Amino acid sequence: MPQHIQTQKVTYVSDYILPEVILPQRPGFHQVALSWDQGKLEATGSLAIDPNSCGLDEFGEPTVCTLIASADIDVKLTPFKQKPGHQAYTIESRPPGSPNFTALPLRLVIIAAQGKEPARFHLLVLKDEQTITRIIELHPEPRA
Repeated sequence: MPQHIQTQKVTYVSDYILPEVILPQRPGFHQVALSWDQGKLEATGSLAIDPNSCGLDEFGEPTVCTLIASADIDVKLTPFKQKPGHQAYTIESRPPGSPNFTALPLRLVIIAAQGKEPARFHLLVLKDEQTITRIIELHPEPRA
């Protein structure tokens, strides 16, 4: 009898990011959304990078923004390292029309919920030597 596998697709998004994040051979971005099947140890998903720059009001909230289309990138998340309460994943992208994934200078870190605090999700931006240059806090995408 076939076993039913439970999928648990999730999407986590960033706030507006300054200065923009630059990835090799990709447009820079000011916002990012990462979607994947959280029910799988190794999962494919998508990374949506938003290159639009915005004016900010006196509270730091975006106001008028450019209207450039965001780019959706096919990605694969692979377990990298873990320690109690922390799980890190490498992120690889697949160029359109290619069957192969190549590493992106990004890493997803999930920090387990503690007490009444919810789990936290960080997108780490890495240098070539794998040192961390930025930590981007990701939040669950608001439900429509």
